[in-house]
Amino acid sequence: MGTHTVANHTLFLSNGVDRLSSALARHWLLACNVLSGLFIGLVVVAPLLMAVGLERPARLLYAAYALNCHQLPQRSYYLFGPHGIDTYSLEQVLAWGADPAHLRGFVGNAEVGFKMAMAHRNTAIFSTVFVAGLVYALFRRRVPPLPWKWVPLLVAPMLVDGLSHVVNEITGLGFRSTNAWAAWLTGGAFAPAFYTGTSVGSLNWMLRTVTGALVGLATIWLLYPLLNKEFVRQ
Repeated sequence: MGTHTVANHTLFLSNGVDRLSSALARHWLLACNVLSGLFIGLVVVAPLLMAVGLERPARLLYAAYALNCHQLPQRSYYLFGPHGIDTYSLEQVLAWGADPAHLRGFVGNAEVGFKMAMAHRNTAIFSTVFVAGLVYALFRRRVPPLPWKWVPLLVAPMLVDGLSHVVNEITGLGFRSTNAWAAWLTGGAFAPAFYTGTSVGSLNWMLRTVTGALVGLATIWLLYPLLNKEFVRQ
């Protein structure tokens, strides 16, 4: 290959990189929204594949998302079950055959539905990232970056909730094994199922969902206006 040919190939490659960079600079938000939509969409595809009998590709998706999430069956949504969308307690999934030593391996069955590939909190985080990205696309010129002082306030609830569960499980202290603390704090103002259940609307579900959504919101509100400012400069 001659010097002239090498130079032409190098120039062609350089021009291609420049065009790609320019396209990403113009359409970075579309790219982010498509990717985040695909990411959360495949979380739903996994139980869909199980429901139609395509277990092998479904298991591949569960394995891939296991890198990002604990996938505990008692902290996950189940699709295509008795009520369309369900969530169950640890006692229930154990009764249905979940292995206590490998809980994440339980994905459900045709009677109770099949779990999504991420648990409640991660589902809330990445669903909010996707939805907030779409909303930002409509109002990007009016949305300033989230002030840094607000970031800890939006992230702290998830850290407190998640880390307290970890400490409880590691130490065996049992302070998060029940929600007696919440019943005491609220004076038992809600029905017992609110404090003891894991269903939609119960305290544990609400804590995981709301705290996850706050983190997703903080992520988009902080990063997207900053990214937009940088790409507009180019």
